[in-house]
Parts: sequence; C-alpha cells; structure tokens
Amino acid sequence: MTLSRLGFNVRRIYRLKKPSVIHIARQKLSFIIASLSLFAFIIGNMVGQHGWYAFWKSVLGKETDVTIAFVGTVPPVDKVPDYTKWAQYGGDPQVHTYRMVPQDVLVSLPTYDATKLKNRTGENFLAAIYTVGNLGSYATGADHGGSHVGVDIRVPVGTPVVSIANGVVETVSMIEVGYGHNVVIRHPNVPDPSHPGQTTTIYSIYAHLDSVLVVEGQVVHKGEQVATSGKTGDVTGPHLHFQIDRDDAPFHPYWPFTTSEAAQAHLSSMQAINNGFHQERGELYTVSPLLFVQNYETYTPSSVVASNVHSSSSSSSSSVSSVSAARRVQLVAAERLRQRLEKAGVKRPVTVIATTASVSSSAASVVSSSVASSAAVTTPSTVLEVTTVATESILPVEIVQGSNTDVDHLRIEHSGKLSRGWQRVKIVSVDKYGETVLSPSFSGRLYVVPEFGDATIRPSELSPLDFVNGVATINVLSRSNKTLFIATRGAFTSRSAPLIYER
Repeated sequence: MTLSRLGFNVRRIYRLKKPSVIHIARQKLSFIIASLSLFAFIIGNMVGQHGWYAFWKSVLGKETDVTIAFVGTVPPVDKVPDYTKWAQYGGDPQVHTYRMVPQDVLVSLPTYDATKLKNRTGENFLAAIYTVGNLGSYATGADHGGSHVGVDIRVPVGTPVVSIANGVVETVSMIEVGYGHNVVIRHPNVPDPSHPGQTTTIYSIYAHLDSVLVVEGQVVHKGEQVATSGKTGDVTGPHLHFQIDRDDAPFHPYWPFTTSEAAQAHLSSMQAINNGFHQERGELYTVSPLLFVQNYETYTPSSVVASNVHSSSSSSSSSVSSVSAARRVQLVAAERLRQRLEKAGVKRPVTVIATTASVSSSAASVVSSSVASSAAVTTPSTVLEVTTVATESILPVEIVQGSNTDVDHLRIEHSGKLSRGWQRVKIVSVDKYGETVLSPSFSGRLYVVPEFGDATIRPSELSPLDFVNGVATINVLSRSNKTLFIATRGAFTSRSAPLIYER
C-alpha cells in the first residue's frame, strides 16, 4: 500500500545535499589549524623561563638546589707557577700571562697549611703562593693575623679558575672597584662545618677576575671552569681572591667592616685589616676557604669529619672554623641585641683597646675601598702603636670620604616595557636636590617587591654596598603578561612607573 492510495502525496521540501569534498577539507583544515595553534601556545609557554620552569621552581624551591648533590671539592685553581723557576726564564707575573708560563714550570697548587703561614715557617714557595692567609694581614701575610676574609692566591692573569663544588651561579658582578670582576656560586647540601652530620649552603667567591665564563642562574659542576684570574678591582698585582661565605652572612661577598667604621676607629682600611679590625665578624660569617676545600677533596658521605681539615700526618690539625658552635650562637645573639638596641636609639659603651701592630710602609697609605688586596708580600718595616676603638655599629656600609651620603629618596628606572625573560631595573639613590648620591648610607633593611603583578626579583634585599656610584641593579622576571609595578619597602618607600607588556 502506498501513500498515494490513501490520499497523501509525498513531495520533497528541499533536497538534502551531501557535503562536498572541498567543504569537508575546509572543516578539517580549520580543526588542524586550531589544534596546531593550541599546541604551539602550550609549548611556547612551557619552555624558557616560564611554564614548566616556573612550575618546577615553585615545587622544588630556589633554582635546582634539591637536585644538586655534594660530591666533594677541588681547589679553585689547579696549576700555579713555581716563581723561582719561572724567573729563570725571565718570567714576570706582573706582565706575563698564564699562557706564557712554560709547562715544566707549572706545579699543583700547594697544600694550604695555616700553621706554617701563621708562623711564616716552612718553604718560601708556600708564602709566595698564598700572599695573604685567611683572616690574615698584609703586613705579615699570616693566617689569622688580621681581618682579611678569604685567601689571596698569587697567579698570573689568565689562570683558569674552576668551581670548587657543584652549585648554581648566584651573581656575576663586572665592577672595577673593590672585588673587581667577581663570581659568587651557591653550593647547597654541603656538610655544615659547625654541625657535623648536618648540611647547609655555602657561597664561594672568586674575585679580581679577568674574564667570566658563566651567567647568573647557571648550574656548574665541580671542577668546571667559570672564569680566568686577573687584576680588576682594588689590587696592586694579579691574583685570585678566594673566599667562602656562610649561608647566614648578611650579603655576598661578605666583608667584615667598612671604610667609615675604620675611619671612626682612626684607621685606614689597610691598617684595619692588619690590626684584625672586626675579625670576629669574619669568623662568624665566613669559612677558611682552602681548609674547607682540602677537608672534602676526598669526600665520602659516610666518613665526613667536619672538625678536622688536615690528615693525621699533618703537623697541626686545624678546624674549619676557629669559632665553636656555642661561640657562634653567642656572637649571633650579641649581633641581634646590638641591632635591637640600635633600632631603639640606645648607644652601647665604647671600649678602647690598645694594640701594637706591625705595619709596612706601603700599608700606611689610605685605601679608598673596604676591599683592598695586594698580591705582593710586604716585610714589616715600621712598628706603630695603634689605638683601636671597638665601636658598636651597624652592618657594613661602604662610604667613600668626600662624597655625599644623605639619601632623600630612591628613584626606580626601567625601560617601561615588560619582557618575557629576565630584565634589569636600576634603583638610584637621590638627595633632596635631585642629585645622585654616589655613596649612599642608610640604616635598616631595604626590600624590593612587586607592588602590583607577579614577579621574581633578585636580589630582593639591598644594602648600601649594592649601590655602585649611587645605582643598584636588580633583575626582574615577570610571571604574567600583565602590568607590573616595582616598589621598595623598609628603609625607603618608593614605587616605579608601570612596566607594560607589549605583544
């Protein structure tokens, strides 16, 4: 039976067309383009310094610290010239570079013996290499005779400098004063010199460099070359200043006093070093660097003895730090008390201590930096009676005599454009007349924070030592493509103009 027999007629309202090949292709092409765009967007945001980098950093912590294992140490330089033999070839470390040293003249870096350096006994070769010992003086070069933190290693310009252990490059500073070109490397998960069986973070410093081969944030391995030695900064000759800071040091590289503090004690910077001015700060915040390195050159996790840095065959066993754990606690407590009293405006009594020091004629000159160093060993020629004034003062602030230090406010300078990677921002100290304060002096802490927007800022805390000719440079990494405002808090309150992301 058909519909027509029932009185119905069937008629098409419209003809249903099957999709053409071109139509189907267009639909698939649109889907493919959309999929590829989404894939490219995800990949683009998961590489570089965003995406997975930000995710894993937030999970794992600062950089890749949890993945960096301590596997022992190596000396910061491998080979040094035998200067007596080199002189027979006409070698002059003041003029000739490391590449000009004959191979048969190069020898391994000698063992650092604190006792021999302190008493100035043993081979003359040892004294010729280690011109200034840890917490030593320029007058004698001896270990623990002054307040020079770290060790000066006499090497010609261009000597390869390597990382003493696995770590992350904390800062690279290419300055022409003080420490000169220097690299600071952070070493996490190392044995704590003060607490056997525990781990801590230390910072190794390599200063007065010629060239730098690493960048900030780079992971380096034990023995990997990071720079070449030089004679930049405040030096009188080529050498490597090698130093290790503790994790709780107020800043890196750490120096135990400033020229202003030395001036208040009626000492030049050189005299202050030779007289051990604020040596206790160096003991508190630094580690004898080569003793630490020698202690862990044959490191095995099951046989770490942090309190002994020489083998049993050594004539004298020395501790990694001359300050015991109990003494460190006392010093930290005293420092915190001093800071609280200072904040409350309470001045503590001044103690006058009469001391006798041997000062060379060259050491009598005034050094304009708190980090003065010399590559030559001077012989004491004059004995001076010096009165050292032990004053309670704030943490070191570098002040250059004759320059303005009165800061009225801070000015934050940048390009105005927000990039997807790290970018530099300058913080300028300004006086009430609108002029740059070349050597700013202020008390209290200065923090740099993102006031609006999400960003990582390094360093996030500044001291007057971070201002070079009145300008401190920070690195900023935005975590979004939005507008960012940067502000300072603490000692000074200021806010930047907006950083705007432009596609």
